[in-house]
Amino acid sequence: MKTTEYAMMAEREKTYWWHIGRLRVIQGYVQRAKNKKKFTILNIGCGTGGTIDMLESFGETENVDISDEAIKFMRKHGYKRITKVNDIKLPFNAKTYDMVGAFDVLEHIEKHVEALKEWKRVIKDDGVIIITVPAYQWLWSGHDVSLHHKRRYTIKSLTAAAKEAGLKPVKKSYAIVFSLPLVVGFRLLDKTLRRKVSSETSYVNVPSWMNSFFTKLLYGEAKLHDVVSFPFGTSVIAVFRKAA
Repeated sequence: MKTTEYAMMAEREKTYWWHIGRLRVIQGYVQRAKNKKKFTILNIGCGTGGTIDMLESFGETENVDISDEAIKFMRKHGYKRITKVNDIKLPFNAKTYDMVGAFDVLEHIEKHVEALKEWKRVIKDDGVIIITVPAYQWLWSGHDVSLHHKRRYTIKSLTAAAKEAGLKPVKKSYAIVFSLPLVVGFRLLDKTLRRKVSSETSYVNVPSWMNSFFTKLLYGEAKLHDVVSFPFGTSVIAVFRKAA
């Protein structure tokens, strides 16, 4: 990500329907995962901090990121518990955290199974890993290229990678369900018009009323994740524990 995009991203995380709605979905998963009063969290790939305040409402949260610019941006805006990492290796002892959160991070990592093993190493025996990733390789586009994605996932492929890393699923579902036909439509339009896509244009600007409507749809979806697992969507969300 270019330096100039960090401020834009931070603002989008506060106002754009996808970020606000996804955060509510993740919040529900963290709420269900919390199993003790003192709950420690490791936030992988904290970026511009869109998930930090929410996670800190559940427990003491340590954040890591590989980007010097992201770390600089976060510290400038008052966040203290941030650690710079250089690769998938984490500078923390084994069995340190009750939860690892990696929200749209794994798709950026070439050796994703090795990353999952490292995340497993730092969770306690009764700990959990909560992951979100973009769905469906057939939705691959210039957006993925500009954002330096290595792959997109299905529930099956994410679960297979986790199993190889010694993890078992507790809950798995697709998410951001209503947006699937919209994303398919935009992808087809991009291909038809042969539009050049960059990370700066990866957001589709919508009127404020539509932004509010989409946000409310995702708030409703977040409640449904309590009782159902969705069979399709533009994201995959899953909770894993250490396999026996």
